[in-house]
Amino acid sequence: MKQWFHSLKVSQKLMLISIFFVMPDSLMLYFFITGINANIEFARQEEKGNQYQRPLEDLLEAIPQHLSLAQRALGGDAAATEQLGRMQAQIDKAFDALEQVDAEIGVDLQFTDEGLAKRKREHYRPRIIRGEWQELKNSLRLEPKTLADQHQHLVGDVRMMITHAGDLSNLILDPDLDSYYIMDATLLALPQTQDRLASMIAHGEKVLQQGTISRDERQQLAIYATLLKEADFDRIIGSLQTALNEDANFYGISPSLQARLPVALQEYRSSAEEFINLTGRVAGEDTSGVPPEEYVTKGNRARAASFKLWRVAEEEMDTLLQTRIESYQHRRTRSLIVAACAAIAACGFVTFITRGISGPLRKQADALRTANETLQAEITERERVESALRTAEEKYRGIFENSVEGIFQSTADGHYLVANPTLARMYGFTSVEELEASVTDIGTRLYVDPQRRVEFQQRIAQEGTVRGFESQVYRKDGSIIWISEHARAAYDAAGALRYYEGTVEDITERKRSEAELEKLHNQLVETSRQAGMAEVATGVLHNVGNVLNSVNVSAMLIVDRLSKSRIAHLANVSTLLRENAGHLGEFLTNDPKGRKLPAFIASLAERLGVEQAELLRELEGLTKNVAHIKEIVAVQQDYAKVSGVIELLAATDLVEDALEMNGAAFDRHGVEVTREFDQVPLVRVDKHKVLQVLINIFRNAKYAVSESSRRDKRITVRIGMNGNRRVKISVADNGIGIPRENLARIFAHGFTTKKDGHGFGLHSAALAATETGGSLAAHSDGPGQGAIFTLELPTEDLPQGKPRLATLAH
Repeated sequence: MKQWFHSLKVSQKLMLISIFFVMPDSLMLYFFITGINANIEFARQEEKGNQYQRPLEDLLEAIPQHLSLAQRALGGDAAATEQLGRMQAQIDKAFDALEQVDAEIGVDLQFTDEGLAKRKREHYRPRIIRGEWQELKNSLRLEPKTLADQHQHLVGDVRMMITHAGDLSNLILDPDLDSYYIMDATLLALPQTQDRLASMIAHGEKVLQQGTISRDERQQLAIYATLLKEADFDRIIGSLQTALNEDANFYGISPSLQARLPVALQEYRSSAEEFINLTGRVAGEDTSGVPPEEYVTKGNRARAASFKLWRVAEEEMDTLLQTRIESYQHRRTRSLIVAACAAIAACGFVTFITRGISGPLRKQADALRTANETLQAEITERERVESALRTAEEKYRGIFENSVEGIFQSTADGHYLVANPTLARMYGFTSVEELEASVTDIGTRLYVDPQRRVEFQQRIAQEGTVRGFESQVYRKDGSIIWISEHARAAYDAAGALRYYEGTVEDITERKRSEAELEKLHNQLVETSRQAGMAEVATGVLHNVGNVLNSVNVSAMLIVDRLSKSRIAHLANVSTLLRENAGHLGEFLTNDPKGRKLPAFIASLAERLGVEQAELLRELEGLTKNVAHIKEIVAVQQDYAKVSGVIELLAATDLVEDALEMNGAAFDRHGVEVTREFDQVPLVRVDKHKVLQVLINIFRNAKYAVSESSRRDKRITVRIGMNGNRRVKISVADNGIGIPRENLARIFAHGFTTKKDGHGFGLHSAALAATETGGSLAAHSDGPGQGAIFTLELPTEDLPQGKPRLATLAH
């Protein structure tokens, strides 16, 4: 430790000494600030107690009033019945405020299961007390005594919650006399007198309504009056008067306390004394002349004055607490400022002393250090140069000896001046010495074609260097390898050639690989040509197959309708007419069959007309499908030559044509098609490629709803815009859906989930959508959730360019 201290600079030693002197002061400041923070937190906890007590005080005021109204309502008082509902709403509102404040600060005041259990007060949770109130509110038609007991029990619960709030909020431990005596009144004395006043009002009203007062009842009233006077009234007056007297002795006089509290205190004093005197008068007479209404009125006046006094005292309690907190905060701020100033002054003083002592020493040390650094720099530079030379020599030797390429210097007549071991091994020699001794003429000894050596020398003479000069050379054993040379010519001061120098790389394997690649390329070109022909054929067969399904359905419907046609009835009509040709008029007018014949002919003509229209409609669809087959073949033929014809078409027409081609299949499987078409611009597309895509989508949607177990098989076709320049056609079904893992592969060639599928339909559709400048995407929320296929097509305003690739929407 001593050695370490002596190794420090003078300024560092002085700074260390200063730190040791400052540390005790810092600790004292820390403990002082910590104490101030604790006092601030103590006062804030008291504020929380006041906040929690407010809704409890509202309940303490309202519950006895609710009892009085309930008793009067049970006695048939209509006005009390009306007021009872408003009072219940007032109590519910107070419970709402209690639950809100409990949610905000209940944990801080330990209104939790654990906090209440420690004090054996598990029952006093806001939700439990509110539950008791709900039971009481829903069962008011009880015996008067039971009703009063339940109200009194509820008041007792509220009083206990006030007590718990006071115990856990530091109110009961308030350190200042002014706020302590206000706390005594708000937390203890006033709730107690409010409870006692409610009991006195209820008891006195009941006694006075009887007319005659028994001895026990007079004793009870006398006890109430005495307790109210000595236990409550005197305590409240004394505590609040003490608070007013002590106000100036702590944080200065509180103007609002001195202005508001005496007024509220005087109002409570006069009303409470009047009620105490009235109760004493009633207790001293067997038969009182005091009306029950007067007794209740004066009691309620005293009780209302007590609650008014509580609210004023509670608000002034908050004011005193806030004043105390602000005082502590100012004290903390002043302490921090003084400590900061002291620290700055100490640092300045240490800096001044340090500079006065260390200045001269630093100048001498700097002069010695400069001389030492100069000498050391010279030694370091010499060592660096020597080390660099050794390193460069070792690096050159390492590169030269271990290079993967051959390195050489050779004369113009073909002798090697320098060669590395790699070059000797490349040519099949065991050592550099053997190579230099054996090869006396590089042109004739090594090159398979000596003319290449001549070309090598000519190019160096013309360009000064050669790069990638490839040749075939003989190895020592007579085998032939390919080499690539990089070389330049070195000349002396007079311009005469001194030697050639450069590198040699064995490229035999590369040459062999290039030959293999060329062969594979030719095979790939041939294979690609055959694969392209196969894909075109597969596309034609698949697309024609889709349309042939519709052709087959149309043909079957035509055959079915022709087999059920009523045209055969014409032969029967003809036979009847021929048999009765001689008396046709009589037959048509008198014969029963003849009279029905004209109507039958008209009905038959109408039916045959309907059949003809249906057959013509099916034949029209059949004709369109056949034309589409021809176009598919033509498009595939054109695809092999040039792209298809791009036209401006209405998206609705394309969709309707595709729906019509699949119409028979939809009818046969009971599929309902819903159209939701917006007004959109024309699209610039190849018509038959778009029809190919739409037919594939509709056919897949029909398969999806047919395979599901749903009775409502529905396909919804929507046409709208995606942005300003793309028309979006979406086909949504409520079928079997698509598993998430299949969405990424659904457009891949050969992927299918159908038993008889070949995996080319959606792949072909995606390619067709891309080729026409659009895109095809699929989305599904999973099995059983249906699927949506979305085809986007360019509008007539879309700039023409490379088509976008098909995308998948997950």
